[in-house]
Amino acid sequence: MSKKSDAWGLEVGANAIKAIRLVADGAHVRLAEYDVLPFKHILTTPDLNADEAIQLSLDQFIARHDVTKSTIVASVPGNAAFARFAKLPPVEPKKIPDIVKFEAVQQIPFPIEQVEWDYQVFADPDSPDVEVGIFAITKEKVGQLLANYRAVGVKLDGLTLSPLGVYNAMAYDMDLDADSEGVILMDIGTSSTDIIIVEHGDLWLRTLPLGGNNFTEALVRAFKLSFPKAEKLKREAGTSKYARQIFQAMRPVFADLVQEIQRSLGFYQTLNRDAKLERLIGFGSTFRLPGLQKFLKQQLQIDVVRPDGFEKISVEGSQSADFSDNALNMATAYGLALQGLGIGKIDANILPAQILRQRIWKQKQPWFGAAAAVFLVAAVLAGIKIWSVSNAFHSQVDKNQLDVQRIISRAQNNFIAWEEVIRQSDLRPLIENERRVLDYRSMWPMLLGDISDAVASLNKDQQQLYAGKYKEIRRIPRNQRRRIYIESMEVTYVPVTALSSATPRAATAVASPYEMQLPGGTGTATTTEDPATPHAFMVRLTGWTPYKGASTLILDELPQWLRNHAEQPGRPYKFVLPSNVATISPRPYTPDDGPDGRPAPSGRPGPVGAGRTVGPTPGFGDFGGGPTFGSQPPTAPEAGGMADIKSLFPVRPLMDEAGPDDQSFEMTFYVQILPPDQARLSVAGAQAEATAAPAAPADGTAPATPPTPATPASTIQPTEVTP
Repeated sequence: MSKKSDAWGLEVGANAIKAIRLVADGAHVRLAEYDVLPFKHILTTPDLNADEAIQLSLDQFIARHDVTKSTIVASVPGNAAFARFAKLPPVEPKKIPDIVKFEAVQQIPFPIEQVEWDYQVFADPDSPDVEVGIFAITKEKVGQLLANYRAVGVKLDGLTLSPLGVYNAMAYDMDLDADSEGVILMDIGTSSTDIIIVEHGDLWLRTLPLGGNNFTEALVRAFKLSFPKAEKLKREAGTSKYARQIFQAMRPVFADLVQEIQRSLGFYQTLNRDAKLERLIGFGSTFRLPGLQKFLKQQLQIDVVRPDGFEKISVEGSQSADFSDNALNMATAYGLALQGLGIGKIDANILPAQILRQRIWKQKQPWFGAAAAVFLVAAVLAGIKIWSVSNAFHSQVDKNQLDVQRIISRAQNNFIAWEEVIRQSDLRPLIENERRVLDYRSMWPMLLGDISDAVASLNKDQQQLYAGKYKEIRRIPRNQRRRIYIESMEVTYVPVTALSSATPRAATAVASPYEMQLPGGTGTATTTEDPATPHAFMVRLTGWTPYKGASTLILDELPQWLRNHAEQPGRPYKFVLPSNVATISPRPYTPDDGPDGRPAPSGRPGPVGAGRTVGPTPGFGDFGGGPTFGSQPPTAPEAGGMADIKSLFPVRPLMDEAGPDDQSFEMTFYVQILPPDQARLSVAGAQAEATAAPAAPADGTAPATPPTPATPASTIQPTEVTP
């Protein structure tokens, strides 16, 4: 970035363009110019061409001000970029860039070649620990932003995140350093809110998905207004005769905002348990809403203030009052201008590297001209000397030519050999191969969880089947219990070489490269596995169910769940169902006289009643049955009475039920593994979606604090198990 004596900080918001020009004056800076150019309509207004509106306002800005001789630093909204923080182990300073690049690959949820990024090191002289902030934006978004500046001929020298501009402004204006107490800076924008926590010189920030638009949309829903009219009503809320109704409509958004702030502060407290945050400074036009400052103070139990100016810069004359009115919105532009002068605490620049190189070469052009002039003078003086010795020089050229050519040839051969050594010693492909081993580490538990969820989905309104309440279970006739028991699960690896359409029952049909053809598939057998060829697992489930409508559960509902969830975010695989997904047959049942004369299924424990014991049970050797429910506690066995040891074993509460109508089933489906890059993107996208804040309720009420999630059906461990 250039080191000129003056710089413009330029923030393109959703409501207006805010700009400040600062001039270096010795060890201090002074405010030379500032401007606020509001848009005719807010940029988030539906059907508005935002790029055209921005370019028109930028044209108006450069018509008012000469920016050709100044450094220009612009910002991108916090919700359009990424900010991640990581602690590094104590290392030598020269190794920090390599470690930061490794951290950037891990922290940024996009391939590193698709983003523009920069970092800032936060080091405490009294501590060996090093903390680094990584800031990034996708190349697609930065290209869209720069297109508006390029269209009007504005050349940027720097591009950074809006919350970093706010931090630079207040760190300079309030002298925030390692001895300063913790303070919260909150900038409420149109679409999002930036939370910046500064404590002992360290920085932490988070962008919340709530902003001024959420208040406007609440009024749109409550009063059935158009977006522009609702925006006007929000700005005039303090003087409107319907102020009470307006604030009542916006109250859920107030509650959502406080909840998100409390959640952010709670997360920060878990990372910094000794943190003491006692003051919040608010910025942004939304902070003018009457009652917001008081509401935040009551809910957060901290001092909440909003600035009406800055300590270290001021405006003299008629513009002084106007600047005080706009100071609430000028913090970002203030910090950007400080960064342009080179005195911002954070100088992260996410401009594309190509543009930065062009700026550097442009800055060096005057020095190149001066160097060329000096060289020309030296060349003239040297020419005189050369002319005087030219005869001697030419006499030696022929003599030395062969030696020169021989040395050049040797140097070229050594250079080629050196490049080959460098190419062969590149360990990055090996490191990447080792790292990719982790791509599918979570596939197996995910698969087991999906199968468990699929089985639990059949439960419907019979929750007591999984609650261990056997008295309530007995009230449901055995043949009406919507429950299946999986006795075995067999998984076979199957490389897949072709996919083709299958019968309407199948979600997707596959063809196996082996001699065995998967149901519904076509193709030739082969034993060659291409690394680019997709792979799959064949899963065979066997079990039984007492439900009389076994065909409905096994042939319809369970396969339908798999089809509906064939491809899920966060899963590195997808389900593929064959045409004949399952078979059903009567479960083998052999009556066996128990102690009470009632038949019991063969291969299962005998019937049990109050005061009775069970007969011999397969799998327990010669031991008899154990204590029954409702019977007296067993007495200690006499010495030598090995048969009485069976009384020490527990029995299943429902084992006295006969099941001659039970049905066995066998189900087969396939789990196709996604390619590595697609699998990693799927998991990364699901994680990003899981961390997103919940949307406001449609009815406009304030959502309560999310309760602790209930244990999903797939994780409930039933007391009754399959024998």
